[in-house]
Amino acid sequence: MSSFAGVKEKGWLEFKYRNAVEPTRFPVGTVHGVQDGPPLVVLGGMHGSEFCGIEAAIRLFKEIDPAKLKGTLKVGMIYNLPAFINNLGFLVPHDGKNPMSTFPGTPMGTYGEAMAYYFDQTILSTADYFVELHGGDIPEALTPFTIYHETGDPHQDAAAKSMSMGYNVPYVIGEKMTDLQKVPNYAFGLCAWRGTPGILCESGQQGILDEHWVNVHLTGLRNTLIGLGMMEGTPVMTVKHTFLEEYTAVRSEIEGMWYPSVKLNEMVKPGQVVGVLRDYHGQDVMEVKAKVEGPVTVIRTSSNARVNSVLIEHGKFVGAEE
Repeated sequence: MSSFAGVKEKGWLEFKYRNAVEPTRFPVGTVHGVQDGPPLVVLGGMHGSEFCGIEAAIRLFKEIDPAKLKGTLKVGMIYNLPAFINNLGFLVPHDGKNPMSTFPGTPMGTYGEAMAYYFDQTILSTADYFVELHGGDIPEALTPFTIYHETGDPHQDAAAKSMSMGYNVPYVIGEKMTDLQKVPNYAFGLCAWRGTPGILCESGQQGILDEHWVNVHLTGLRNTLIGLGMMEGTPVMTVKHTFLEEYTAVRSEIEGMWYPSVKLNEMVKPGQVVGVLRDYHGQDVMEVKAKVEGPVTVIRTSSNARVNSVLIEHGKFVGAEE
């Protein structure tokens, strides 16, 4: 048993990035349980304006009693603090990179790549299990879902699927990792590649701190701790799961104005028109079409579309609970 048993610590991880005036900083907290158990890492704020995930991470750390915990809970409250401070969606302001594409990082790379390296080396690589919290960034509406990876390892895959289903949100997305020789450049994928069961969890809307969506996350996080045997209790399960695969983002090929014609949870088919892109004079330029048969889980709510902007996300329907 660790000498830190029963202790709750909070503070900052700070690292110097080259010649930057201010250090790279992460607000973090660790809850050391009084009994042995696994280390679980929970991370909020990968995108700094997804406030429901951030708030859920903060509240989880505050509410967990070390005396009732088995193992160690490590919480990163706001990974992308520079974006949070600047109220910026998706990107690290120093280099314009999406932090979901910077792992495992390097200390000599861009600012976002150095962030990934420092956090991975200090926190992420210590996890036996991992939960990455998202919350609906500024230009997107979404319906709650979880994603886990299928690696071909039956024990790891079963653990990840169990975590995903236990989160108590309607859509469960299983993504096959087809190239196990390639190191993933996003956090929960990197964990899966290393053999660590992990899930990405979405709940929230349009960069708004909403109590309902925060509580969806908190229910899922408590269920995760119970499911991993880190806390006593009965999981709250109120949804019927719909299972998806081949999760797909439809991106803009041009710059212009975006007009969606579908709604969240609407079932679409390959080739179905889901919206239109127009130029700045109001002329239709191109129809945007779905790629797979299944429900729409994310819709871009900003009219502004740039090249490569995500317009909708959807997954292929493969089954549902009775």
